[in-house]
Amino acid sequence: MPRRTPISAVAIKLAFSQGVIAFMKSAIIAASIAVLLLTFALPFAPQPSFAAPLTAPTVLHTFTGGKDGSYPDSNLTADAAGNLYGTTQIGGADGAGTVFELSPGPNDKWQFSVIYTFTGGTDGGNPLGSLVFDAAGNAYSTTSSGGANGLGVVFELTPPPQGAPAKTWTESVLYSFQGGSNDGAAPFGNVVFDSAGNLYGTTSIGGLTHLGCALPAKGCGTIFELSPSGAGSWSERILHRFRDAFGEGAAPRAGLVIDALGNLYGTTYDGGNNDECGGYGCGTVFELLPPAAGKKHWIFKNLIDFNGADAALPAGGLTLNAGALYGTTNYGGAYNKGVVFSFTQDSGRWKFSTVYSFNGLDGLQPSGNLAFDSNGNLYGATYEGGANDWGSIFQLVPGESGWTENLLYSFAVSGKGAGANPLGGVILDSADNIYLTTNQGGSLKYCQPNSGCGVVVKLSAAGTQ
Repeated sequence: MPRRTPISAVAIKLAFSQGVIAFMKSAIIAASIAVLLLTFALPFAPQPSFAAPLTAPTVLHTFTGGKDGSYPDSNLTADAAGNLYGTTQIGGADGAGTVFELSPGPNDKWQFSVIYTFTGGTDGGNPLGSLVFDAAGNAYSTTSSGGANGLGVVFELTPPPQGAPAKTWTESVLYSFQGGSNDGAAPFGNVVFDSAGNLYGTTSIGGLTHLGCALPAKGCGTIFELSPSGAGSWSERILHRFRDAFGEGAAPRAGLVIDALGNLYGTTYDGGNNDECGGYGCGTVFELLPPAAGKKHWIFKNLIDFNGADAALPAGGLTLNAGALYGTTNYGGAYNKGVVFSFTQDSGRWKFSTVYSFNGLDGLQPSGNLAFDSNGNLYGATYEGGANDWGSIFQLVPGESGWTENLLYSFAVSGKGAGANPLGGVILDSADNIYLTTNQGGSLKYCQPNSGCGVVVKLSAAGTQ
């Protein structure tokens, strides 16, 4: 069965004012993987352990590729009432993606609703990031295309008035990216709030140009801030332009996390040490500190240049837990199948550690965000690998001698209907049930050639340990 390559992992077609430029990453990935495979002599891969009992996920919604959307790319977001929200990168009435809501009901029955459909015009199109909510219940995120300049937007969704029967939310574009050396373009990830109500995020291109960038003439990406300026308007400021050299990365594919002090953390997919991964670099983890008293400029610090042996090509964002940072990379590690990594504070400095190296049988290409339960166990998903090579859900349990991995579920696209190829990572509810989207699978009669359009699934806490 042919396997669809996700838009965010290979290409986003970006509409520019003078034409359409294909944002192609396949050559970069192929070159990086080829170098990595030649570099590593892989040891014998141990068999994965299994948490018992293994229960099949409950499918909350199967995407059809019609008005409900197709190919969800990001992780879900839950509100205080337990409703789940997410985005699909394409599909919907205009083919430019959707925002959806799933509301819980009796007997674990969930009601699916499309709360906004993008047109691909000035309102934006092809959302790849998750949503974040403010205290009033408004949702915020980005689209990778569309807007006034065709280069993506930051948007706000306002829920209908209380008691109104309509499920459709009202969209407002807070900012349309302009590209070029002075601005970013094509944001792939979410945005985050600080305590003052400012929004922060990344763009995958725009800013400074460099030969090592995916699109050298279109820039290596930026970190931006949006500040409310009254009467519903927002002002944008570029806090940092990536350089793809000199200890910096390029092409961030995920949003940011923020700590209690207002420090921002994130990943870049490429860049860093450009001697590695086919000359494009294996990616980085970075920190951006607010200006010191009396200063204007934020302080950028690169925490690591991945070299392939430690890790390579982080496509997902970071998770902040108890003062430590956790994340995933698509490749690298002991078996070159991807890793879960951490950064912990040691005498005021960040210390890198490999939490777990995947071997393919237990998962391959962990691409999305991670989540912790109340006992300190860590959960995530892999895009490929597992028993059927269609992805997996995993648990990592801390111990005195390190972390132990339990394979909770292996996706099987053929005949199971529970989806395949999760990209966005997982979230947990208060009962430690796991929720996530898959980029493909579900009903194979949709999204030709028979790959399925993806699903939303729940893995009961009974399937974990």
